[in-house]
Amino acid sequence: MPASLFALRRRLFVALGLGASTGCSSSSTSGASPASDEACVCDHAFADDHARCVPALCRTDDDCPDGGRGASSWFDVRELESYLAGRGFTDTCLRDGDCETDQDCAYGCDAGHRRRRYEACAIGRPFVVAGAARTAPAVTRADWLTEIDLPSDLPSEVQAAIASHWAAVAALEHASVASFAAVTLDLMALGAPPDLLAEAQRAALDEIEHARFAWSLASLWSGRPLGPGPLALDGFPLRHVLEDIVETLVRDGCVGETLGAAEAQLCAELAAHPVLAARLAGIADDETRHAALAWRTLRWLLASHGPAVRLVALGAVAELRAELTTDLPPDDERLAAPGWGLLRPSTRRAHHRETFAAVIEPVLRTLLGPTAVA
Repeated sequence: MPASLFALRRRLFVALGLGASTGCSSSSTSGASPASDEACVCDHAFADDHARCVPALCRTDDDCPDGGRGASSWFDVRELESYLAGRGFTDTCLRDGDCETDQDCAYGCDAGHRRRRYEACAIGRPFVVAGAARTAPAVTRADWLTEIDLPSDLPSEVQAAIASHWAAVAALEHASVASFAAVTLDLMALGAPPDLLAEAQRAALDEIEHARFAWSLASLWSGRPLGPGPLALDGFPLRHVLEDIVETLVRDGCVGETLGAAEAQLCAELAAHPVLAARLAGIADDETRHAALAWRTLRWLLASHGPAVRLVALGAVAELRAELTTDLPPDDERLAAPGWGLLRPSTRRAHHRETFAAVIEPVLRTLLGPTAVA
């Protein structure tokens, strides 16, 4: 086990008051049955050769008058996002071949058409609305920037790729502030103790600084000042149902932020410049505290509400484990710049699997019992 994962596991166990342990997309089959608003699409339509039932925005070519219909698949930080959607005149691309090597041509519900989309690194806690991570658009502004002493004279192709990568990361980190605001409301609705509320507030402040750092990197390598525009909140529910809170906590907090902390540490170890390495190591420390907050919250909920919480947590863990076992499409041709934070999706997936086995499963066994790990 890498020393960084051992250290992460140790910190989580210490944060939970358990001492230092020494142990630390949903693809469907071709025979799956679609829901009423879904259609099952054959495996050859997707790059990973897995058939799946996906949201059907139109079921026949007649439903999509502009240019017929087609399958779309894109890894959106949390899971594989797939649709059967129409092709229209507003599409800015028709196929992956119209994009750069580190992009996919994919449909986006927020935009309502196909466009070039980058994969992004999920270091912060996503702000999820209707099952998808929501972020604010990038706009020209300088008030989110901090001074960073890093070289800006990289090859133009690399600069463009890492600028787009860090702009996506910045948008996610900015949205994490909203996510922790929702966490605070959830905790208050459940009568949480003051230490958990204080940590949630502190985490939101951390995410503001993470977003400023990422916007600064995006601005450095794009050659113009960038920051977040307004974050749309329409459709976001103020959920106070225990089961919903637990499922979100496990997915985005316990598991998601543990994976994010490990990934930030990996990026710090691979960084090509000491300034970048130090800032990423600091982010990894912050995200470890955020992960510890999620695990402590789960322990408190288990003590307060018992078997109901355990049952929901076990179900969420099973889904996450299944997602991690799904292989991503081949990405050998994608541009990667690990020294500047841009990892290949396959590298991230392999590291997530290792982190799940080495860090997350031991904590799960301790909190939920030995049956929590298959």
